[in-house]
Amino acid sequence: MTICHLAALACVLTSSCTAAELYAWRATAPEASSGIQLLKNNKPGWTLSQSAAGAFAAIKPSNDFYHRATFAGRLPSPAPEGAWLTVSFLDQGYGLISLDAGGPRRTGRNHHPGDQWGFVRLNTGKIRRAVFPLPAGASEVHLAGVKLLSALTVTATKPAYEELPVVEPALKLKVRMNLVTTAGADATTVDQLPEALARMKQTLPLVKALGFNGVESYVKWNFVERSPGVFDWSYYDAVVAECAKYGLKWFPLLIVGSSYSMPEWFHDSAENVSYECLEHHLKVDIPTIFYDGQVKYVKRFLNEFGKHYGNNPSLLGIRLGPSANYGEAQYPATGNWGYKGQFMHTHIGYWAADPYASVEFRKWLKERYPSIADLNKAWGGTTYASFDAVKTFLPITALNDRMRQDFSTWYLNAMSDWCGKWATWAREAMPNATIYQSSGGWGAVDIGTDYIAQAKTMGGLHGGIRLTNENDSYVNNFSVTRPAASAARFYGAMFGTEPAGFSSRRGVMNRLYNIITNDGQHLFYYDGNLYSNDGAADAWLKYAPLLDQKAQPMMDVAVFYPDTANKLSDSIMRYLDASSFFSAAHKFRSVMDYDFMGEQMIRDGALSRYKVLVFLAGRVTEKPVLERIDQWVKSGGIVIIAARQGSAERPLATVEGDGSIYQGWRKGGTGKGRVIFYEWHPDLTDYCKFLAKELSNLPQVRKPIRDAIKMQKPETVFWSVLSTGKLALLNYGDNAADVRLTAGTVVHVEPYTIEMR
Repeated sequence: MTICHLAALACVLTSSCTAAELYAWRATAPEASSGIQLLKNNKPGWTLSQSAAGAFAAIKPSNDFYHRATFAGRLPSPAPEGAWLTVSFLDQGYGLISLDAGGPRRTGRNHHPGDQWGFVRLNTGKIRRAVFPLPAGASEVHLAGVKLLSALTVTATKPAYEELPVVEPALKLKVRMNLVTTAGADATTVDQLPEALARMKQTLPLVKALGFNGVESYVKWNFVERSPGVFDWSYYDAVVAECAKYGLKWFPLLIVGSSYSMPEWFHDSAENVSYECLEHHLKVDIPTIFYDGQVKYVKRFLNEFGKHYGNNPSLLGIRLGPSANYGEAQYPATGNWGYKGQFMHTHIGYWAADPYASVEFRKWLKERYPSIADLNKAWGGTTYASFDAVKTFLPITALNDRMRQDFSTWYLNAMSDWCGKWATWAREAMPNATIYQSSGGWGAVDIGTDYIAQAKTMGGLHGGIRLTNENDSYVNNFSVTRPAASAARFYGAMFGTEPAGFSSRRGVMNRLYNIITNDGQHLFYYDGNLYSNDGAADAWLKYAPLLDQKAQPMMDVAVFYPDTANKLSDSIMRYLDASSFFSAAHKFRSVMDYDFMGEQMIRDGALSRYKVLVFLAGRVTEKPVLERIDQWVKSGGIVIIAARQGSAERPLATVEGDGSIYQGWRKGGTGKGRVIFYEWHPDLTDYCKFLAKELSNLPQVRKPIRDAIKMQKPETVFWSVLSTGKLALLNYGDNAADVRLTAGTVVHVEPYTIEMR
């Protein structure tokens, strides 16, 4: 028995210290603490602080977006089996307290989540306790999420449980919208329900305090239909009931088409036919959308879910998970979430090598071409004897642009059609529910997400589209979500966003700005976005009230979204390519707020909503689209386009190379409208300066927008004029910025913050 353990035994036999206390550190007498040394070698370090509430070790939040301010305590000897850590702290602000216990022998029992409690800060202003089990052999404890530390104690027995205090929400919005987050409701197996409920019991009070009204969890097929036709909703009934205790509603993601959600009876059946990739001719353990074997099961699942939850007042809404790794509206991509944890062959690519894919491709071609001879001619001289001889192929192997365009269009349409069927079945099963489609990626054809098509479908079903692709970068978030937001406004769909994973405080802020300036109806954060980095929860509470001022943006300018060029080239939507569409979109966003104009939107008449159409990248489209643009110009619209690509002029043309409409514009055939040509070599920076000058002087562009273009600001400051007349500013930079408006007023904007004027 060590000296420390003998001291602990002496404590037990006297009343001079807490029963079973092994070691302690107390801010009231840090030098006299029994055993625990609070280290000062962690930046930014701690200082002793005295207030009316008592003495505390105080630490400042970290300004590093990816590292947290932590207290580090060293134990005099490794923690024995069965030891417990109690953290006494002044409960100021909001967040989670997390423990990382390090040492040479981190062994011992696996702890139930219910074995730790009190680890949320709820701003009660009182001294509270957080309790954690210590792994045997731990020699140090590292605590994040504590600002004012009162004491650390290690005991040999489990401390008495304390209920969390009930607090009022710190954020109460006037505007109605879905504010949704996670709260630990998900599990790997149904048997882990008690652990999930224990996590929820601790985190739901914080969810409510931060103003959220919805909690998201996965609803996995294998959790509810463990044998064919027999549904057991008890796991999710318990989740819904736990949320209801705190006045929170449920926002589930319904996953039937992903590998990890498949029940064993379906996975092992002949009706489970996998995707197969064209790159390697290898299968991935995810059901292909080209075979109808899963259709009856999807319909049955959605119908049963609707019967059980469709009219439940605790249902805030639902999100659909029709396919692929993440339950999103796309083909298999990254992320190896296999059946029962097994490895999968998965990658971004073309998942159309299974025989049923070729059958569906042939059906599509037969509707497009009257005969196989017409197809052979259009495809540059292929020699297929019949449609039955046609098989799917990698787009890069196509003989000409029309052949590649046909395959890429079919591939995108197939996923859009499948997701549309899912949404239709869900709407039939739940006529009154709020329904969102999940749309990820960044628009590349091989991912399979067509934002415009999905927004159109969901608008027709009185539903919404939730983009699952945001991160810490504002220009990224703009360029990958504004195509869907533009389409959602046009087609009448609701709009929401989700981060693709980790998001720091600056990600929390730029995502908030994005939803405000798109008048979004749904905003989702993973709990770690708010709690796993210093300052995020505080920034959320300070700036989330601006959601009451959200409105549709005032839009006179649209950028042509290069759907056809994307289908004909692997590089135009390659995100890290300096010459890609995104590079131009990011650069232009520092000058201008704008919508994206997809080619299907042009076919459907969306151009009539705008004054100016700007071409940044992509000089090819289908003939009907180019004809609609020409009609719009001749009725008064304005096109701005760089005359040159490289050293020579390249006209805007059809897939077959017909540039006659562009040449007509060159000769002045623009009717009541105008085509403004940028005649110099199209350096991106110079082109954006040219665009700013032209747009700021066009009388067709409304004055608030022209004034915003003329304001003096750093490139890191972005603006949006809202339809209410408000000017929304985001400083997405490390330094404070002064923005001089055209009226001479100077607006000071702190780093990674929002100002409304």
